[in-house]
Amino acid sequence: MKALSPSAARVCDAAIGHFAANGYDASSLNEIAQLAGMRKASLYAHFVNKDALFVAAFQRALASETTFVERMFEQEAVNALAPGHWLVLQLAERYQQSEHLRLILRSAFLPPAEVKAQVTSGFEHYLEGVRKGFCDALSARFAWAANAGTRVELYADAYLGIIDSLHVELMYADPAVYTRRAASLLKILDDSLSLNQ
Repeated sequence: MKALSPSAARVCDAAIGHFAANGYDASSLNEIAQLAGMRKASLYAHFVNKDALFVAAFQRALASETTFVERMFEQEAVNALAPGHWLVLQLAERYQQSEHLRLILRSAFLPPAEVKAQVTSGFEHYLEGVRKGFCDALSARFAWAANAGTRVELYADAYLGIIDSLHVELMYADPAVYTRRAASLLKILDDSLSLNQ
């Protein structure tokens, strides 16, 4: 991700919230410019069109959420929680608080046709970071995981299935449903992991 000037970053930050709330099609460059404290003509000095602004905002959101995922796996290690738990336990609150995550999920599930390739590629890269964090957590926590490449890969794919399912719950269900689903999925994951010990 290329560095942005302070005013371009301000536009991007305004765009993240606007795109997250309204989606690509219903978003207005005029409203984003107003939110950033400038005229629409000034916005074009930083971004050639709506697609360019959306891609920059999406990349900025991905960078923020990738850092969040990394912190969650670090925190999990400090608290000696089971692999993959801390991210799942924090995800619902993060979704409520983070325009970045709301933009990422809204875009990943309903990508704008104009920038679908960039959204899909970026979201896959984000998920690969989640997958890597989980693999690293397994290897750090369980001796068997250090030399069980295929089994670790299998668990990592299953964990991404859990994350994907919970992403859907965040977007379409109420928090109680998310909490119940997350607890059930983590229990099944833990039971399965315990068979390897």
